[in-house]
Amino acid sequence: MDKRSDSFVSIADLWRMCITRWRWFVASVFICLLFAVRYLIVTPFLYTRTASIMLHEENLGENVTDKNSKDFNQIGFVKQKINVPDVVRHITSLETLLEVVNRLYPSIDETEKFDMAVDIQSRLSAEVEEKGSSIIDMTYRDYSTKEASKTLELIIQVYNEKWLQEKQTVIQNTSHFIDSRLKLLERELSIVDDSISSFKSRFGITDLQRVSDVYLQQQSRLDADILRLANEKAMAEYIRSLLEDKSSPNQLLLVNSGINNGLIESQITSYNSLLIQMQSHLDYTSGQNPLMINLEKELNSLRKNILANVINHIRTIDIQLKSMHDYHSETASKISSNPSQAKHLISIEREQKVKESLYMYLLQKKEENEISLTYKTAPSQIIDFPNGSGKPTSPNRIVVLLGAVLLGVLMPLTYFFLRASFDESVRDRHDIEINSDIPFIGEVPYSGREHSLDSLLMRFGIGRKAKSGGIVVGPDLLNASNEAFRVLRNNMDSIVAIKSPDNSGRVYLLKSTEIEVGKTFIGMNLALIHAIGGQRVLFIDGDLRQASASRLWRTPLFGLTDYLSGEESDFRKLLWHPEDFPTMDVLPAGALPTNPTELLQSPLLKELLDTVKQQYDSIFIDSPSAGILADADIMERIVDCSLLIIRAGRVNRHRLNDFSPIQIINGTSKPQYFILNGVNVHVRYGYAYSHKYKRTEEEKNTVEISKKTILLNKIIFRKKQET
Repeated sequence: MDKRSDSFVSIADLWRMCITRWRWFVASVFICLLFAVRYLIVTPFLYTRTASIMLHEENLGENVTDKNSKDFNQIGFVKQKINVPDVVRHITSLETLLEVVNRLYPSIDETEKFDMAVDIQSRLSAEVEEKGSSIIDMTYRDYSTKEASKTLELIIQVYNEKWLQEKQTVIQNTSHFIDSRLKLLERELSIVDDSISSFKSRFGITDLQRVSDVYLQQQSRLDADILRLANEKAMAEYIRSLLEDKSSPNQLLLVNSGINNGLIESQITSYNSLLIQMQSHLDYTSGQNPLMINLEKELNSLRKNILANVINHIRTIDIQLKSMHDYHSETASKISSNPSQAKHLISIEREQKVKESLYMYLLQKKEENEISLTYKTAPSQIIDFPNGSGKPTSPNRIVVLLGAVLLGVLMPLTYFFLRASFDESVRDRHDIEINSDIPFIGEVPYSGREHSLDSLLMRFGIGRKAKSGGIVVGPDLLNASNEAFRVLRNNMDSIVAIKSPDNSGRVYLLKSTEIEVGKTFIGMNLALIHAIGGQRVLFIDGDLRQASASRLWRTPLFGLTDYLSGEESDFRKLLWHPEDFPTMDVLPAGALPTNPTELLQSPLLKELLDTVKQQYDSIFIDSPSAGILADADIMERIVDCSLLIIRAGRVNRHRLNDFSPIQIINGTSKPQYFILNGVNVHVRYGYAYSHKYKRTEEEKNTVEISKKTILLNKIIFRKKQET
């Protein structure tokens, strides 16, 4: 015997379950397709356009005319290593997209502009083509191909313009700074020149070349070093003064300052860039914006770091200058023959050279900035203009429809699988065989509508009603129910072989532990199928509480109650004969008594059974539900065996262990057998009788002979009655 789990649902079982409930799948797929079609109708199509741009790295050369400025970044000509992720972030930033919205829709208010910029950002994506590449692939989705292409082109244009604008702003601010410094140096140089002229005129000094060559060469080298350091210190002091000037804290610092300190130069560059960014944000936001507050905090922190580094650099220069001045003093003291006026003149000329060098340096930078103002090449170049397919990319109609079909199939499939997996009721004969030792002799298919969907439709008046729980068997019927009762009859003849020594009839008690399980339906049709098979059959309606069989057959209102109460001593007068079944008799329940249990305990019932067993081949007794009432237990003492009727889906399979195959009553063993009612045979088994088929010629002849035999029996029976 298969000992698999009683909750196991095999693929084959699930397949048969789904096949028999194909209407569920059709309805589910149809509904999902309706929702999918509605979604496709109400959802506008999105079209995708892509474009590619290539970023340029600026490298316009270095100024090598001044050996002191070789290591400085050139103002307006900085060799930039492009940070492509930063560019991608800038292109997709709300600042850039707000400008795009301003140009596309200039008449809407600020709130709507911001919302539209956020919407554009959600439909825009920019990615680097590959690692280390300077090519950016941009993708944008819109409801119109024309609008998508226009928006992509405008985004690239706005980014290029903003980049050029920021660059021009840096160049212009640097130019203003150089102009102010040149004017200051011109005044200082004029004062120094006047001082040298008046000094020479006063003391009559014309030439200092006669000073000792050795000492002059040493002083020349010292002067060059002192000049360089003094130049650095002057620029450092100036930058320090700008940083300490609290009256105008937000002003740009000189980038190419001549300070031989890479850290300070990089910090100044970052400071200027951050300051320009903050100033550009002030054009459309206030200083109370969190972004502006963060930028200002970052500027203050960066300003403090620059100031600290500048102070440390000045201290370093002072130490170097002190050492050089000390050495210079030692050299100068040795020139005892030079007049003190020459020493004073040399110091003045040194100052003149420092200022002249700084003045020439700034003049050169001014020319470079003037050239930079005319340099307006965009930072990016379009290598693939906006293009794309004319077919919409979202929603994808094929994907949506296929998804709807898949969902329509999965929903009922999941429901059926879960319901079968968690169902603990008796589903088929397999559940009985593995959970009980009571012999199983047959099952009866569900004679009504097989699908719960049909039941649901029937509630709304769609479809035909289910058959009633009456007679479903007939001599000329070959449907599923008739074949099931024929199989049940054969099993009873071969398995339930209970015969007395005198070859008397067999008495079967139909009982159940639940109500409305089809016990009366099984008993009536089982008795009729035995009668169709040629047996003499008696059906006794022993249910003295409801008399279900008597009501269904519409028998007279006299029967077993009258016999047990003693009102009628001859039970033959109480028999009722069903039409078309001459070999079968029915003993109705009669009028419902007030004491059914006491009547069934009467010895007349046993005498009745002993009598009819000699006249009939099979006797079927219907009874009320066992376990609730004592009627079935009383009748079980005097019958040959019990047929326990259970209904599929109504009894928990774990309760089957409570039933015993043999019951010992009054020292006599009473066997018990299971009959399963209401089985959907299509779900787990493919029995032949569950399929419709056409009759062969031989079967048709057999049916005709059976009809003639029944008609002949009717005539004989009526003549006996008349006699």
